[in-house]
Amino acid sequence: MNEAPRIQPDRNVELGASTEPFQNLHEFIRKARSNLNQNAWDYIVGAAETETTMRRNRMALDEIAFRPRVLRDVRKVTGSVEQFGRKMRLPVVLAPVGALEIFDPDGAASVARACGTFGAAHMLSSVSEPGLEKTAEAAPDALRLYQLYVRGDDAFVADVVSRAEKNAY
Repeated sequence: MNEAPRIQPDRNVELGASTEPFQNLHEFIRKARSNLNQNAWDYIVGAAETETTMRRNRMALDEIAFRPRVLRDVRKVTGSVEQFGRKMRLPVVLAPVGALEIFDPDGAASVARACGTFGAAHMLSSVSEPGLEKTAEAAPDALRLYQLYVRGDDAFVADVVSRAEKNAY
C-alpha cells in the first residue's frame, strides 16, 4: 500500500492532550458534584416551586445549534461588547444567586472578583453575603448589578437603593 507520510504537528493537539484541568462542561459538573454536600448540590441545580421555568429554559437552550464555519480568518474575532457604558469581554452577566457563601467562604465577593478579572458582569443578590459594600470593595473594577428582594417598607428600599448607587451598582 502506498501511504503518504504522516505530518507531525508542532504541538500535540490530540483529544485530551491539553494541560487544562477541564475539557468540557460535563467535567466541571462532575467535579462540582463530588465537592458539594447534598444540600448545596440540590440548591445549585434545583429551581423554584415546580421547576417549570428551569425545564423550559433547558429546552430552549437545547434548541440552539452552532454551525461551524471552517477556513475563516479568526485572528481578529472578538466577542466583546459595550454595555452599560462599559466594555465587556463577553456579553455575559452572571445571574444573581442567593447564599453564595454556601459554596465559597468569600461568597459573592469571589464571584464579582472573577467577573471583573474575566470581563463579564455580575448581578449581586441582596440575599448573598458579604453584602453590597464588601462585594463592591472586593471587585472595584467589575461591572456590578444589584437584585433587591424587598423585605421592608419604602424607607428600607430607599436606603438599599441609595447604598447600591453609592457603591456603583
